[in-house]
Amino acid sequence: MIQDRGVGTRTTWTALPVMHCIGRQTVEQTLSLFGSSVVQYAIFWYLVLRSNSGMVMTGAMVAAALPQAIVSVFGGVWADRWNRKLLVMLPDAVIAAVTICLSASMAVGWGDTGLILVVLVIRSAGGGIQTPAVQSFIPQIVPEAWLLRVNAVNGTLQTAISIASPAIAAALVNLMPLWMIMLVDVSTAIVGIGFVALIRLDDARLRRPGRARMTPCAPHRFRFRRALQFR
Repeated sequence: MIQDRGVGTRTTWTALPVMHCIGRQTVEQTLSLFGSSVVQYAIFWYLVLRSNSGMVMTGAMVAAALPQAIVSVFGGVWADRWNRKLLVMLPDAVIAAVTICLSASMAVGWGDTGLILVVLVIRSAGGGIQTPAVQSFIPQIVPEAWLLRVNAVNGTLQTAISIASPAIAAALVNLMPLWMIMLVDVSTAIVGIGFVALIRLDDARLRRPGRARMTPCAPHRFRFRRALQFR
């Protein structure tokens, strides 16, 4: 048992179920980010080596960044209104599906630069939906007393992945064809979706905490008063 002293309250937590939910979410986020980052940098390295053109690299960077910047403006609103688990899992599944299609096309020699750019746009748009959903999903399953620590761990993992991904992608590009590297993202997406699917979550408890049905991610006597302030 873990005792947390809040502002004017004292809440008792059952640690094990909460840690399971946090661990699943952290694993999903880390795997998804790792697979996507490695594959994205591998595509960049592949385009640089294949085209030896700065314009192609510029187009790839725009295709990988601009759609996410645009879609994320609406992604935050969707995360507040719709099922957050679905918004975390569905973009991952779509990204994995288009990555499989590109991998199969490149395996048979049909993958050209235009097709790669289209896939980058779709992957970026999916990230614009998934990222705000993950950010709003974390406070929903993490107790307020643990939120700072969990965010710090996630931030550290994201920084480590952003540093390691270019080097790992460069090594993989020299060792195997790109279509095989893309399967890394597909594998991590499947595992990540499975972890999120195991999280039992009742979205209604954020709106009606007094009537919410208890789940492993909603420990006894936890009150979401601060989460209700913006609603």
